Amino acid sequence: MRQLVVLDTKKHRNCQLLKNDLSHSKDLHICLIFLPEFLHIARTCPIIFTRSKETGKLESCALLGVNPGKNLFWQEGQWQGDYIPVSVRSYPFYLKYNQDDFSSAYVCVDSSQLFVGENGSQGINLFEHNGEPSKYLLEAQRRLEDIHLQKLEIWKFVGLLQQLNLLQEQEINIDLPGGVKHKFKGVYCVSEERLAKLKSKDFLRLRDSGYLPFIYAHLFSLQQSKTLSALHKKNHSKIIH
Repeated sequence: MRQLVVLDTKKHRNCQLLKNDLSHSKDLHICLIFLPEFLHIARTCPIIFTRSKETGKLESCALLGVNPGKNLFWQEGQWQGDYIPVSVRSYPFYLKYNQDDFSSAYVCVDSSQLFVGENGSQGINLFEHNGEPSKYLLEAQRRLEDIHLQKLEIWKFVGLLQQLNLLQEQEINIDLPGGVKHKFKGVYCVSEERLAKLKSKDFLRLRDSGYLPFIYAHLFSLQQSKTLSALHKKNHSKIIH
């Protein structure tokens, strides 16, 4: 179980990280994605908008599974796909925001992945002997800085979609074995009907903001529920055999 704590130079100076793979993602049925990832994700699975429990803001996410607690893209000990979202790859580091200030964030780490390093241990150092961040941590911090900037851009993007009344609560239908149709509810998508009826000045505003390719990628991605159907069938077959 994830136990997020704020990364502390003094408290975690002698700590190391467990070497991990992507198996931590096995219980993620959705994950946060950013605008530069839309074109990659759109070929793989549905892109949806859901409300963050932490910030209360609508954010763009990749739909990775049919049921909570099950990532269909993690099967047989490996990722089933040619693209892994940045938010998955950034584990065990996260950003945490204050409710009254989203301009900056704290760097957090999953403490369940930390242990006190010993000579000969096989963990990853967070800090050097002089207390400076290790090369690994510096790279992680740079990745998180980019994630923060991408989060700000996502909020700006979604804010404009909301302002133009383009987001609509919808359900995504996913075909399951036995002719069952699973309805994934409580998500938001761009309404094609509302997009088509936009005033010229509002459409040009989207175009000039550079957001149109991401909107079209999102709409195209909604056809990728068939990928989830195939992965669910593969997982179901593995279980019964």
